[in-house]
Amino acid sequence: MRYLRAVIVLLAAIMINSVCFATQPTIEEVLKQLEARNIDKAEELARQLPYEERLKLNIILLLQEGRKSEARKLFSRITEKNKGVLENVIYIPENSYAIVVSKSRQKLKVIKFVNDLPVEVLELRSITGKRPGDKLKEGDQRTPNGVYFPVKYLTKLAPMYGVGAFPLNYPNILDRKFLNKTGNGIWIHASDKPDRPPFSSNGCVVLNNDDFNKLKKYIKLKETPVVIVEDFEYTDAGSFKEKQMALMYFVYQWKQAWEDTAKGNLDNYFFLYSDRFVSKKGNKERWMKYKRRISKLKEWIKIEIKNLSILKDGRMLDFGNIYVATFDMNYRSNNYNFKGKKILYIIREEGKWKILAEETL
Repeated sequence: MRYLRAVIVLLAAIMINSVCFATQPTIEEVLKQLEARNIDKAEELARQLPYEERLKLNIILLLQEGRKSEARKLFSRITEKNKGVLENVIYIPENSYAIVVSKSRQKLKVIKFVNDLPVEVLELRSITGKRPGDKLKEGDQRTPNGVYFPVKYLTKLAPMYGVGAFPLNYPNILDRKFLNKTGNGIWIHASDKPDRPPFSSNGCVVLNNDDFNKLKKYIKLKETPVVIVEDFEYTDAGSFKEKQMALMYFVYQWKQAWEDTAKGNLDNYFFLYSDRFVSKKGNKERWMKYKRRISKLKEWIKIEIKNLSILKDGRMLDFGNIYVATFDMNYRSNNYNFKGKKILYIIREEGKWKILAEETL
């Protein structure tokens, strides 16, 4: 079959932003249109396929190209038994929850941890942006990919927002400093229209009133992570546990290295940060200069970490996958104390875990 590369790219977009119609075509009908080089008609029909049928179609096209490893990854999504462990949530404390939103499936899962593994508590229908892909700029009608946190709970709203809303901390430092994103006002909110169609928001995550009321009891402000991805990601239990332990160890290694800066040892601390690191102090060079200056005044530092959560961002940027560690931090020193929510954005760089960005919430 000719022109497969262009077709596969086309179908990848279709898988992200598809709406089901009353009368659904078959894979065979789509393939016939592709054979006839009627790409526009093939796209129109492919958009009407159910989610799993779109996966199967993409698998067929990938196999035609000889791209077996990519086809296997898609095939693992089809059957529940092959899914394995949900890796969007690497770790959350007991008696807490995380929310994972799949834009392609228009589904939202509430996750808790049992025996150090993620377990689904609730699945709800959710609606995301009218346009596919990650949000880039204000008004583009896309829902952002990433890890965010609800910062407020609002109830006195226009009827279109239903019974309530949770504004999220979009854009975060990663969005602003690395991706130059614009816009704001990304919420999880309700809707007074129970039959609202999928892919119909301007960027928010929308639930009907009844489902929103089910969801809100699992949400704690500035505590509950909201992971927005194109699709849920799964891995085997062994790989999951290995990554979980490595990232948890890295966070406590970072804690110890920061405490040791009061003894004049800054090199081990700086080594844990990517050369591309950014913070509110600026790039790594400016941040290191600031740290060297204030460390001269430190006689001792003690850091306490509580309520550690680790999430997988889901985006594969030019620096690889991003992992987000968040925790309540109690920082004490001889001349300064701080309590607040700390967020570390972590990547794998030349075989080492490194911090790409950090901020407080």
